[in-house]
Amino acid sequence: MKVQIDLNKCSVQLEICKPLIDCPKKAIIYLKDDNAILGAKLEIDEAKCDGCGICIPICCGDAISFKD
Repeated sequence: MKVQIDLNKCSVQLEICKPLIDCPKKAIIYLKDDNAILGAKLEIDEAKCDGCGICIPICCGDAISFKD
């Protein structure tokens, strides 16, 4: 099962984002984006994500969940 990020809940804190730092597959990517509310966003690299779910409980904004 793969995961998704709710960008409306994500605070995109590069230095402190536990899922970004702790993902064992490095499947979460920080992208600068001038069109995003905070000037950046996180994305899931679906090719790298194995659906382990480690990122879900450590996300401080509850922004990551399993896809339906």
